[in-house]
Amino acid sequence: MSKQKKADKERINTGVRNLDALLNGGLPLRSISVIGGHPGAGKTTLIQQICFHNANPKCKVLYFQTLSEPTAKTLQYLKQFSFFDKKKLDNGSVEFVDLGGIMRSKGLEQASAKIMEHMKRVRPTIVVIDSFKVFNDLSNNREELRKFSYEIAINLMAWECTGFLLGEFSAEELQQSPLSSIVDGIILMTAQETSGEQQRLIQILKMRGTDHARDSFPLVLNESGVEIYSPRVTIRRDAKADAKGMGARINTGITNLDKLIGNGIPSGSSLIISGVAGTGKTLLVLEAIYRGAKEFNEKGLFVSFEETEERLLASAKGLGWNLEREIKRGMIEILFIPQTDILVERDLLLINDRIERMNAKRVAIDSISVFMHKISNPMLAREKTFQLATLIQKSSAVGFFTTDIPYGSSQISRFGVEETVVDGIIVLNSVKNGHHRERNIEVYKMRNTAHIEGDHDMKIGKGGIAITIRQDSKPTISKKQAAKSSS
Repeated sequence: MSKQKKADKERINTGVRNLDALLNGGLPLRSISVIGGHPGAGKTTLIQQICFHNANPKCKVLYFQTLSEPTAKTLQYLKQFSFFDKKKLDNGSVEFVDLGGIMRSKGLEQASAKIMEHMKRVRPTIVVIDSFKVFNDLSNNREELRKFSYEIAINLMAWECTGFLLGEFSAEELQQSPLSSIVDGIILMTAQETSGEQQRLIQILKMRGTDHARDSFPLVLNESGVEIYSPRVTIRRDAKADAKGMGARINTGITNLDKLIGNGIPSGSSLIISGVAGTGKTLLVLEAIYRGAKEFNEKGLFVSFEETEERLLASAKGLGWNLEREIKRGMIEILFIPQTDILVERDLLLINDRIERMNAKRVAIDSISVFMHKISNPMLAREKTFQLATLIQKSSAVGFFTTDIPYGSSQISRFGVEETVVDGIIVLNSVKNGHHRERNIEVYKMRNTAHIEGDHDMKIGKGGIAITIRQDSKPTISKKQAAKSSS
């Protein structure tokens, strides 16, 4: 048996999106973990999701409740989640046991005996005690609590169970608790403001035998249960995608833009389309998506944070494009996320899912400056831009990311760091000439591609964007390409 297969057999798949990735393959089998955090952080939902995902007649779950919450109330709450399966209660795969009464009347010793009595009867694979912090109140001193906790841990290990001890523990309490030195894992669930967003967070503070992720990651509670957003861990560059797309290029289909770019945009590349408001950024990337579907039979995803699908369809119709037909053909999808609803970590994974589902080869993000409007740290903005570019790279697609820059600014991106991440930059500008404004376009940067430098006239009219290339223009050739040509 290979080391990987053996390792897989020593893990429990949680069934919680991205949690197994944070744990580097799942929960270690027969481990004992504390799940801490304030009320409402999602501890109970997380554990119940794990329990129902794994429960079957050969993997029984014993769930001890210490807060005297009636089982009927627990089930009523559970029914709202898609992971809940009543059949697993009916066949005994999941069993809830109320310890509240005996704890109040008999104390720690009898509670421990009752736990062991049920464990001998059920012989569970997974055991949950919710909430374990109640035992703090029942213990007379720290030493009694340590002894009780140690006995519970030893018994769980003796029965080869995977155990979860839930409680409203803060980070400080977990550090000082006797449990911290006894258990194998400590997971903390909290809520705080991150990048201007009020978010629930999860952090794996400790997990023996696992090279786990150590950062805090956002999570949400929805009808599926808990979903964790961890693009820092799950969005990775794919060397195989580079090899697969080697030499492949796309043409935008926009009049004369392809001549400016040269022999096409390399597969896996991301481009920033930069300019002040009103320079035509949205129309340019929309046309690139539309032309790709209509003329090259390439699927495209347009992610908008400002314009609704209806407004985009109206704009396209005004230019003579039958965008609606391409949407009906399944060649184009428009994903609209209102600015007020943006959650950066969540939406990164949503965009990733859409790209993979439709196998999009052209992706427009309009705009990344709005997408990251709550981010004030330039380094974090750079990281998120890199993650967007990674989605494009691993899909062997081409990405068009629009960004607004302030009037009169010499910047070519909103944060001043995005241009270091992407492969190409196209700058749109407008200058006042008498009573009119004239638009122009410049291919500022294009990696691995000979392109024509300088500003060129750009007009928007019936049919779309039309570019007039200056007569004195010559393509820029990289040193590598020049050396190859001279040889």
